[in-house]
Amino acid sequence: KMGYLYLFDIFSGKPIYRARITTDTVFATTEHTASGGILGITRKGQLLHISLNDNFLVPYIVGQLRDQELAIAIASRLNLSGADELYSAQFNALVAAGDVAGAAKVAAESPRSFLRTPATIQKFLQMAPQPGQPQPVFQYFSVLLEKGKLNHLESVELVKPVIQQGRAQLLEKWLTEDKLEMSEELGDLVMTVDVNMALTIYLRSNAPEKVINCYMQRGDFDKIVTYAARVNYHVDYTYMLQQLVRSNPPGALEFAKKLANNETGVQLIDANTVLEIFMSVNLLREATAF
Repeated sequence: KMGYLYLFDIFSGKPIYRARITTDTVFATTEHTASGGILGITRKGQLLHISLNDNFLVPYIVGQLRDQELAIAIASRLNLSGADELYSAQFNALVAAGDVAGAAKVAAESPRSFLRTPATIQKFLQMAPQPGQPQPVFQYFSVLLEKGKLNHLESVELVKPVIQQGRAQLLEKWLTEDKLEMSEELGDLVMTVDVNMALTIYLRSNAPEKVINCYMQRGDFDKIVTYAARVNYHVDYTYMLQQLVRSNPPGALEFAKKLANNETGVQLIDANTVLEIFMSVNLLREATAF
């Protein structure tokens, strides 16, 4: 209006910036999608391009407007830098006051997730539990799960006590909802209680050695060759068969047949080697059946 530019926070209605950018009348404006700003044309034909410098918005609100509440709100909403110190101070104050819910909310909503660190998890672990309430660290993870997906460290730290408490149904729920970041470390934890869930994690985190070990434990010998070929993973089948004949002779026979005759069309182990392995542990019946 009259060459003035006004910038407001649409959620609170608070004015942020005002400046006269032209002495002429701007009679038409439109969105500029490439920059997230606007284009305007004056009556004299001057083309104006107006956009925000994201790096300076929050520092301007802090330094010029001195509105910390607005700075924190905008930094969180738009995932901008510039309010990290304010967030850290607010978070530490809430922790010191024993406000678990408040501290968890601030950490979860911190711009660029900068407060979602090992140090933050440690602070919640050190907070005193409140009567009738879950452990502070569980309240923190609960807020994060409501917000979205946990990162690698958060996933591992959440699963540790859940496994200790024998609450495997929660793990299955989170895996189904894709709430945990898949990693070999997470799979190793889950492997101690459920090979099927561990297999899912290993498959999604691309840990072929652990995937093959799960197939071995489940007796899915036919899937080992198919999986190894698909992901181009080299397997020492001779060593694997040597280990298997001692613990599961019928499974070893099935596995040997699969190695000798499979969909890849390649004989993955020499027939004489198979016979030698079976005879080394006196498995004459299996050697003959092969």
